[in-house]
Amino acid sequence: MNIKFFGIFAVLGCVAFGADVNAAGRSSMYSSINMTNSDGDTIRINRSAYESYSNDYAPRASRAGMYDNINTNYEPRHYSQVKPRENKQTYVRGETYRKSAKRKYFIANPFYQPLQFQFGSVTTGEYLEGKYNFGNATGEVARKLKELSLKEDLSFGLTDRIALQAMGKYNRDKLIWTDTAGAGTDEYKSNGLNLYGLGLQGRIVDTDDWIATISGYYEHQKHGVDYFIADLKAGYKVATSTIYGLARGWLVNMDGDVYGDYMENLTTNEWGMLVYGDSTDTVFMGELGMGVWTVLAEDWTLNVEGLYGFYDWHDQFSIKGAFGWQPNDWFALNLYAKTSLYDSADDKTLVVHDGTLPATAAQFNDPAHYAYVDLSKFREWSVGLQVMFQF
Repeated sequence: MNIKFFGIFAVLGCVAFGADVNAAGRSSMYSSINMTNSDGDTIRINRSAYESYSNDYAPRASRAGMYDNINTNYEPRHYSQVKPRENKQTYVRGETYRKSAKRKYFIANPFYQPLQFQFGSVTTGEYLEGKYNFGNATGEVARKLKELSLKEDLSFGLTDRIALQAMGKYNRDKLIWTDTAGAGTDEYKSNGLNLYGLGLQGRIVDTDDWIATISGYYEHQKHGVDYFIADLKAGYKVATSTIYGLARGWLVNMDGDVYGDYMENLTTNEWGMLVYGDSTDTVFMGELGMGVWTVLAEDWTLNVEGLYGFYDWHDQFSIKGAFGWQPNDWFALNLYAKTSLYDSADDKTLVVHDGTLPATAAQFNDPAHYAYVDLSKFREWSVGLQVMFQF
């Protein structure tokens, strides 16, 4: 079968490989199509679109507690009995901690969590771009996804250690397919509230040296996908920094047993589908990572995090950096950027199915209507701004 790179009129599917969550993840546009076999039975086949898991499924930020156990009234009075020139290093260290003791909770800390009867709000605006090529000897298509999203994470402290969390995400997507031989370019646009969820987070450890949180939550994607997510994060406090590791996993329950990029051209009466997985309606995905969060100056913070994600049919390693500014106790801004450094999707072989509308199971399973294609030139990156409040 020759691959038909036809114009896209009603595409439901866009692949942005990779992880997201900012705690926060991480989702995909998803639905299903009905195919009728020769016996008149209807078979449901999913059509989906990957977005960055890293942003959609990252857990909600939680609180540091870095300075919880420092006495805010502490004054290094004993230094009056010591000559500064003989104890210069000790004096500077004492002065640093005295100033640090007067600092607020840093909302941009990855362990942030509101205290009892307090609210935390993180509003994230993000631009994401993902691209790759797929094809074989008969032709090649360059695919690009451009996405603007607005996401709200709202948390409420039930106690000092347990918080209720709710989230919602609005997407505005533009999917572009370009024939590399110059046959043309087609676009598909979509927008709407795409993801929402509810969960709990608990700060299970918070001492002078250690902090740890555990989270569990449910998210629903409007095109028929349910996510059951668990997150564990633990950190070691060193001066004004926290070095931490994280593990995150989610069970994805789909409304159907085939998922991937689905395309339709109502002008030429054709359909096509790039399949990522079949014969299952449930998949497991996970992430492992390490990071460091540190106070650079009185109002400035830095967070660097590396993630390795296992996303069913492909793996990805990415790195994220964020600068935070918090001038007072209740408001902060966090500017971040993330990029993939490795993705196993490169050189991976997938299957493209095609046919004429209406799509049927007979066409989908007919060897004359599918071909193998190779993926290449994968790249994904994003930038975002977070506006944070606690009240």
